[in-house]
Amino acid sequence: MKKAWTDLKTFITVAMTVLLFIIVIANLFGMKLQENLLILVTNLLTAVFTYYFSKVKENKETNY
Repeated sequence: MKKAWTDLKTFITVAMTVLLFIIVIANLFGMKLQENLLILVTNLLTAVFTYYFSKVKENKETNY
């Protein structure tokens, strides 16, 4: 968790995950939020997870 404060990529991932949990918990307690807000946050979180976790690390010995 200490890395999340120094690395922007990790901070954004953790922050967006916390935001999603807050929205879901607020919805469970009866708060009426816009449905578009939940759709927007889940789509953005999916895009961030897909980009960061499917990124292939480049090997220094081969140039591809």
